[in-house]
Amino acid sequence: MLFLHSLQDFLHYDFLLYAIVGTLFLSITCGLISPLLIARKNAFMGSAISHSTLLGLAIALSLFSAESSLAIFSTTLGITIICTLFLAFSTYRQKLPSDSLIGIFYTSTMALGIIIHSLFAKTKTDLLSFLFGNILLLTKEDLILSAVLLLVTLPLIIIPFKKWLFLTYDEEGAITSGVNAKFFHYLFFILLALLIVTSIKLAGTILIETLLLVPGFFALKFSKNVKQAFIMSVLFSTFFALLGIILANSYGLPSGATLAVTLFVALVLSLFLKKIYTFVRK
Repeated sequence: MLFLHSLQDFLHYDFLLYAIVGTLFLSITCGLISPLLIARKNAFMGSAISHSTLLGLAIALSLFSAESSLAIFSTTLGITIICTLFLAFSTYRQKLPSDSLIGIFYTSTMALGIIIHSLFAKTKTDLLSFLFGNILLLTKEDLILSAVLLLVTLPLIIIPFKKWLFLTYDEEGAITSGVNAKFFHYLFFILLALLIVTSIKLAGTILIETLLLVPGFFALKFSKNVKQAFIMSVLFSTFFALLGIILANSYGLPSGATLAVTLFVALVLSLFLKKIYTFVRK
């Protein structure tokens, strides 16, 4: 009964309607990118970019008030893309292990962001909402940005789909065949940065990692082919992200944390059921 009443709330309150629509756009976009992120073994890279947004946020919150959503978004995105391009440049076909550089990068940018925020931020409590998500912060502008991101991501993933797969599973062969690996390397990083910055109000810079990783892991674990993996990733991401938002509203829970836990529990249950099914068949 409580669950059904919560569903009605999404039609009566604008901020909840914004949350459900924003979640829909975000989950579809994450579902498209997640299999590539997992298959390319860039999971740690997503973490680095999401943590580096803290630096951009800290600077933005030092320059503008929390109500200036477009100014905060633009500043955060600009600084995050600069950090992301540096990271992309530093990790492209390098001999040193990239995980070491990524670890140094995201801890340093996060630490610098915390220092800047503590010294210069206009409102000290603003940062927590961006770190862990707060659906009350969503505006119409955020929904438009999410929709634009989805419309940009769809053709950039689907049109050169075979090139993405070629680079993911045989980079040397793709380069030999004339695929511009460097271009796709930078493009993937920029798409990640756009996605993470766009989603910080809903899922938070810390918890967005779950939406980026879980759908792709699930899809690659259960799908029979690559195309099916992308479809399963989008469906899994969309269904359980929407369920997470509804549960968060039903029980008064934090949106970002509930999203993350819902996807995680769904993944664990699916793996458990697969084990039981495999055991019974034997």
